[in-house]
Amino acid sequence: MNYLIILNSIYEDHFDEVHKTIEDYDHSIRINKNTWLINTKYEANIIRQHLANMMSIHDSLLIFQTNDNFSIANQLDVSDWLEDMQQSNLMTTT
Repeated sequence: MNYLIILNSIYEDHFDEVHKTIEDYDHSIRINKNTWLINTKYEANIIRQHLANMMSIHDSLLIFQTNDNFSIANQLDVSDWLEDMQQSNLMTTT
């Protein structure tokens, strides 16, 4: 499953800590300072639990499951990543 993760924090070091944890998932790509796409077998609530351990009460976290309907402009690496994940999902379901 693909998820979009958005972290809002007033603490710069939280972005790096979250990034290190996100890199441990099956596949991930950082879109910008506070946004990632990941592909993992885990559900959104489990991902939240993993990431919440390094957050403060001043941080907010949004995790959305994405589908195969997407459109991207001017970010070829993100577009390629999503297409690779689509292909990977197609291969595992057939």
